[in-house]
Amino acid sequence: MDKAQLKRHDLVFLSPKEKKQIAKGLAENFSGEALALAQEIFTADRNVPGIVRRSEKIAGSIALGFVHHKRIADNRLRIAAYADENSVTGIMTPYEILQRKAYAADPRTRCMKAVGELFALAQSYGLCIGVLGSAGLELATELPYTDDASDIDFLLQPAKYETLKEFYEAAKAKYADINMDFEVDFPNGYGVKLAEIFMDTKTVLGKSLDDVNLLHRQDIMKYLK
Repeated sequence: MDKAQLKRHDLVFLSPKEKKQIAKGLAENFSGEALALAQEIFTADRNVPGIVRRSEKIAGSIALGFVHHKRIADNRLRIAAYADENSVTGIMTPYEILQRKAYAADPRTRCMKAVGELFALAQSYGLCIGVLGSAGLELATELPYTDDASDIDFLLQPAKYETLKEFYEAAKAKYADINMDFEVDFPNGYGVKLAEIFMDTKTVLGKSLDDVNLLHRQDIMKYLK
């Protein structure tokens, strides 16, 4: 597998052999209920993917973050791990998650209902949109990651500034009671919060798989024309 094709937020599915290998080292960092849930991620029948994360580079390995669908004292169990790049059995981008999974006949939560409707709204504006976080994991795994209080994180491909703003305002108005975050996925490898793009600042904060940097507004605005 060519690691160059991976981007932040991509979901990576691993072979059963690699999952067992990761599970062997969990006892070094977890115990009790946390250990039991952590092991479940890597031994359960459902193939829970890891999320590509920024971390120190290790040759031949991919840095991934795993999340269990259950909470411990209202906190998500998060596991940072490295996987052999040759153990990857599949990759799903945030955009592919929505393209394949968005239209559930009977959404389990209000959060998931909003995801489907905002996907349709984005399409009406001609926007390419993906979903991140708990909602993305629920769609990819069919496990109950969300509840009615869940936030929703979206990823957007660059488009005209005016179109993005119209969509953003329409989305916020449609679901004013849900905390939603939108990030624009730029060709230079950086993601920038859409709300920050609308601010009157000379720089914006960009996050990539390699680093976090202040970017000059003029350098990203060229992608929004």
